[in-house]
Amino acid sequence: MKLNKIISQVQGIIETRGSADAEITGISYDSRQVKTGHLFIAVRGLITDGHDFIYAAIEAGAVGIVYDRADFVIPDDVVAVLVNDSRLILAEIASSYFGHPEDGLKLVAITGTNGKTTTNYFVQHLINESGTPTGRIGTTGAQMAEVDIDLMHTTPESADLYEILAEFVSHGAKAVTLEVSSHALSQNRVEGLAFDVAVYTNLTQDHLDYHGSLEDYLAAKQLLFKGLSKESVAIVNMDDPYAERIIEVCVAKIIRYGYNSNAEYHILDHSINRNGVELTLDTPYGQRVVQVNTVGTFNYYNFLAAYTAAIELECDIEKIERSARTLPAVPGRLEKMNNQAPFQVFVDYAHTPDAMETVLSTLMESYPENRLITVFGCGGDRDQGKRPIMGEIATRLSSQAIITDDNPRSESPMAIIQEIMVGCGERTNYTIIQDRSTALQTALREAEEGDIIAVLGKGHEPYQEIMGERKPYSDMNIVNQFMEQHGYSA
Repeated sequence: MKLNKIISQVQGIIETRGSADAEITGISYDSRQVKTGHLFIAVRGLITDGHDFIYAAIEAGAVGIVYDRADFVIPDDVVAVLVNDSRLILAEIASSYFGHPEDGLKLVAITGTNGKTTTNYFVQHLINESGTPTGRIGTTGAQMAEVDIDLMHTTPESADLYEILAEFVSHGAKAVTLEVSSHALSQNRVEGLAFDVAVYTNLTQDHLDYHGSLEDYLAAKQLLFKGLSKESVAIVNMDDPYAERIIEVCVAKIIRYGYNSNAEYHILDHSINRNGVELTLDTPYGQRVVQVNTVGTFNYYNFLAAYTAAIELECDIEKIERSARTLPAVPGRLEKMNNQAPFQVFVDYAHTPDAMETVLSTLMESYPENRLITVFGCGGDRDQGKRPIMGEIATRLSSQAIITDDNPRSESPMAIIQEIMVGCGERTNYTIIQDRSTALQTALREAEEGDIIAVLGKGHEPYQEIMGERKPYSDMNIVNQFMEQHGYSA
């Protein structure tokens, strides 16, 4: 594609030097990904500045450079496009290069501290089963039909995001659901996307290492709702204390959900049966009784958000309710490991105080007579304030807790563990086993008949991040290997 065609509708270009007739074979914002004929967009990040890698990109074959540092000298034999803001322009250029794939899609954004991934899976399932081919982008990757792409971030950088949307469209997608993180919102990764529906799940303590305060974290979430048009729909959890703060910045149609009787969609009752759970809902379409194959109050919230989103996208309500019986299992989200051991193992991604309390409370309520053993840690280079809180929750709700590594990243693992221990106070129902594999195997080896083991923090993740290196590791693999070695395989 010719450069002049790519940038013809792009706003914020100050100056173009060189031949805008250059043929562009790809776009990159990472110099390590540049190939001959690429257009390199120099984006300033939190740690590195893409301008420092412009010459590396040119050496790798870039024929054009988009940059926003006017003092930077670009060689004369390379097309130079000076812009106001490279990061904002990145999204526009990506959209143009990939043929504006967003234009023909119904787009659903899901944001919040907890519940994004499960809600995302549920929304995709309900829309798909209603007859609309739907792609999904989030923490566990980008998936649709034959498409299965691993992702480094919950919400990809805008250039990657538009490429994925184009891939989905080529496979027949008519809708896409995506998790939108606070990092993505503050870094303009979803710039240029006009969301038809945006879902707000909740706000609890997380990412304060990045945002600095809960107020700034909320402000990042509000950006999604500030960007909605009057034609969009905002679906808001009315049981969350920050719900009104989301609503007040939004001009879109507001639809509320939860247990709150003032919500347009609210849960009246639930009853457990052999097929799962029967939810009685009050909706704008009257009372509805919906059978779902998921349990736990937090999952009822996730389902109701997805149910509401699918209805607001004008999917057939009868088809939505039929497909609720076959909601997908979400990897690493209170996932019960399949085996024949005399005890049960659940793996969950819970890595915030609220998520941990929710998961452990759910297991306690589901198995009130059973001993609960929790294996967990806290990530390094992240919000330190939540560490003692999680130590307090784990020792309060568990019969026994094993404190171990999570992703220590660049921090000392023992320093993280010591901060967790502060919250344990005078309780003695915990042990320290730093190596995560050893900690998990210890829990499995010492478990007695009827015990419940909760392995928290990493969920589906297939790695541990230690001193800047991602090393292969999976809680699920450790559990499965133990079961096989001890004759408990399903």
